[in-house]
Amino acid sequence: MRTVPLNESASVTLDGSGNGTARIGPDEPAARWLPTCASVSVSTNVNEAKCLIYAGAAAVQQYFVDGTFSGSSGDSTDKVTGKTIARTQLPYIWAVWTGGDPGSQATISVTGDKVIP
Repeated sequence: MRTVPLNESASVTLDGSGNGTARIGPDEPAARWLPTCASVSVSTNVNEAKCLIYAGAAAVQQYFVDGTFSGSSGDSTDKVTGKTIARTQLPYIWAVWTGGDPGSQATISVTGDKVIP
């Protein structure tokens, strides 16, 4: 096993209502992510989006981690620390934006450590 820096991101184009969901998780079947920070932003922020962060199998209340009212101009959370993101445990980190600028690119970035077998 070896540990390398984790610095991954995923993006989604916000729909006509300014809403969108992005998920991110390990590509390798046996890899584990040990995140320390999840950051969100949107390419424009005429309308400031709200963004909710989840860590789990789906973007549902039981996996809720944190939320922000500055999901467009940019915000981050360390409340993902202590979560193990792996296909056999919590498979994804989710970002769910609402009320942003339609057609804009929304991005979640996750940093921490990646454990590779």
